[in-house]
Amino acid sequence: MVIVLHYLFSSSHLALHSVQWPTKEREFSMPTITIGETNIDYAVERRARRKHPAIHISSDQKVTVLVPEKFDLDAIEVLLHGKAQWLLKHLNQSVPLPTLPLKEFVSGEGFLLLGRLYQLQVTSQSKITPQVMVDGRHIRVVIPMTLVPQQHPVIVREILVQWYLAEAKQLLSERIDHYVPIVGVAPTRLKIAEYKSRWGFCREDGLIALNWRILQAPPSVIDYVVVHELTHRFHLHHRQSFWDALSRVLPDYAMRKQWLRDHGAELSW
Repeated sequence: MVIVLHYLFSSSHLALHSVQWPTKEREFSMPTITIGETNIDYAVERRARRKHPAIHISSDQKVTVLVPEKFDLDAIEVLLHGKAQWLLKHLNQSVPLPTLPLKEFVSGEGFLLLGRLYQLQVTSQSKITPQVMVDGRHIRVVIPMTLVPQQHPVIVREILVQWYLAEAKQLLSERIDHYVPIVGVAPTRLKIAEYKSRWGFCREDGLIALNWRILQAPPSVIDYVVVHELTHRFHLHHRQSFWDALSRVLPDYAMRKQWLRDHGAELSW
């Protein structure tokens, strides 16, 4: 039996992840992705009739990336970097996992913002600085016309990441400010960045870090993450006293938390 796993197309620039490509490209190549101290071997198989990339994990735990015949190697690297932690988590699972489409960062794809689905529109213009605009139910990305088509997925993704990050810094700062007087404590410093395995954390020195990806979730879920981390300023643990304090601010926190469990993977690309 072969388990077919389709992932959200994504990348990461973390130093922990590196992809080592073979010196000579073959029809069936075998590079390795390194995550921390773990090496994951995988095959890259090109198929003339395939229109979209996908990741296959066989019952004997072999990983294969299936791509169209002319699919760019850089785009494959983007895909694997973005799903490295997912691979670590699920390679040893024996049960089939849900099938999700890969994102190719082309017009027509859906992207979440504050829990609402927007349609991506990518356009090219000459002599223009890349930009992102929200227009109705569309997220419009404008890229320079000088880019070759093979570069588009990587560039469009990077533009979107930087835009989401900038928007998250503003909105999450506002939500922190809103809840500080309610929770009764403020962070010593706020950091908004990309994290692969958590939505946020609070350090003993008072720093609170939040994952920009949470900007895709509904406002109620965003507030849950914000209040969760602020509550850690009083309780640096997850014992009952922490949850009691959290419930005094958000009595329905369990429902918001469940949304992240059910849909968190959809926010990774």
